[in-house]
Formats: sequence, C-alpha cells, structure tokens
Amino acid sequence: MSKGRTKAVKTILITFAAVAAVAAVGVGAVKIYDIQRTQEDRKLLERFGLYHPVDVGGNKLNVVSYGSDEGHTIVFISGLGVEDMSITYRPMTDILSEDNRIVFVDRAGYGMSGDTGDKMTADKVVKDYRKALEADGIDGPYVLVAHSLGGMYATYWESHYPEDIEGVVFLDGTQLREDTFPEGKLVNGHTSSEIFLNGLGLYRFSIPKASDIPETKDLNDEEVCSALSYTIGNSTLWNRAMNSEYDLISANCNETWDSIVANDIPKTYICATWASDTDQKYIDARNNILWPYLDKMGNCNMVLLPGIHLIYEQRPAECAGVIEDLLKRI
Repeated sequence: MSKGRTKAVKTILITFAAVAAVAAVGVGAVKIYDIQRTQEDRKLLERFGLYHPVDVGGNKLNVVSYGSDEGHTIVFISGLGVEDMSITYRPMTDILSEDNRIVFVDRAGYGMSGDTGDKMTADKVVKDYRKALEADGIDGPYVLVAHSLGGMYATYWESHYPEDIEGVVFLDGTQLREDTFPEGKLVNGHTSSEIFLNGLGLYRFSIPKASDIPETKDLNDEEVCSALSYTIGNSTLWNRAMNSEYDLISANCNETWDSIVANDIPKTYICATWASDTDQKYIDARNNILWPYLDKMGNCNMVLLPGIHLIYEQRPAECAGVIEDLLKRI
C-alpha cells in the first residue's frame, strides 16, 4: 500500500474514532440529563402523592392510594395505553374517596411503574397486582373498577382469585367472547429503535419541565393536573412491557374467556359505546356478544350510559353513582 493510501486510511479511521467519541459524549450527556429529570419528576410526583413504588419481585410497580379507610377498598385497573389514570380518573374517584379507599396500581410499563422484559400474560399481570397490594399493606377484599382492556384482567382476577374480590365494575370493558381479537396481536408503534432511544432519554427534549409547579398548587388545579399527566404519560414512553401486552392481547383474552368461572360476586358493566337503544347493530351486539359474556361471569347486570369509550372522563359523576350502587349490593 502506498504511503498516500496509508495516510488516507489513517485519516478516515481517526475521523471515525473522533465522531464515535463525540457521539459517546453526547449520549452520555443526554443520559445524565435524563437521570436528573427523572429524579426531579419523581420528587414532584411524590409531593402530590403520585409516586410510591413497591417491589413485586424483580420490578417495581407504582401504587397510589388516598381516601377513607372506613369503607371499601376500590382498586382501579386502566385500559390499554392509559398511563395517567391516577390523574384522569380523579373527577370520578374524588366522589368515591369520601367514604372509600381509592387505589391505583400501574402495571409494568405504565405510568411510574418499571418496565419489564417478561411476557405480559394475564396471569403475570394479575399476580403483579396482587403482589403490589400485599407489598403496600393494602388488604382485601377489593372492589375492582376496570376500564377497557383492564376488564379482561379484572375478569381473570375474579375468576381465579374470587376470595380477593367483593365486587367488580367494568367501565366499557373489552367485550370478551370466544375469539375476541381474531386478527391476533394488535399493531403498535413501539419499535426496538424507539425503545432504545427512550432508554437513552432523548424524548426529554420534546416535553416541558413540570418541576417548577409552585408549592401552593394542588391537584384541584387543572393546569397542574395537565402538567403532571403529561409527565406521567411520557415517563414510560415506548417500552417492552406494553409491546408484550399488544402482542399477547388475543391470547390473553382467549385464555381469560376460556377460564371464566361463574360466581356470585356482584358485578356491573357500564356500557357506553354500545349503549344505543335505536341503532340495531348495537342492540344486536349487546344481545349476541355482551350479554353472553356477562352471563358467563354470573351475577352481572348492565347499565347503559351512552358516551365515549373514556366514559369516566365524559360522565364521571354518573360513573361514580353506578359504582356506589354496586357497593350497596355487597
């Protein structure tokens, strides 16, 4: 090799090494910034009673609770992709908290809970919920209030561990049947690259800081709730646990359907998106899909509350009223 070519190769190698070194320094700086921001976020959320991680064996789940210990213990289970239920459920849960203990448990990959590479089977998710409550000293029996896909987990829980549960309310829960998701797994946007970038903390540069909220502010302030909700929702943006949940959605629903055990636990299903009394397709859907599901569980009535899928946001007082009616049946 000529001296000229040797010199050119050395120059290229030195350039690549320099670029790699600069990139490494940049990545390190971003990660340090992410760690600092994460610590700030946790302190802020802890200040508002929204950050309380408990060990479930190899991972930590965030458990938030408030209210009265004189009544029932109501455990809320979020739907698919709803990461900020400890904020967005408040207009409904604040009504119930005067006489009951309100508990939010974020499953792995949600809210302020840790991520996991374990498969998010229905069995694992429910066992993690139970471990989190036990680790935090929150004794049963529980009333489960589950939205959307959370209804599948509630169904699995009350079928496999009926001794834990004294009542269940489904907030427009996933309508289980023999083949709930015939298309198999759901498509989601959490690619391996995005999960990697999330781990580096690059997303931090796209979200505002919420740590400057004045000490005088509380959760009754709409702007505060919005900022905290944004912080919680972005803390676990793009993760392995939620990917697994998407991938296993069909298998989990089918397993839960097949393992339903009818019992006398009082249950109420709030039907929102299928609640029309004039549209025949929704009437047929209730008769042919929803009622067979409710009958299979046993002792479950239906309340028609027409509205959007996030019915707890649209009609929080009415949802709270339905939950209170269920409590009277216990």
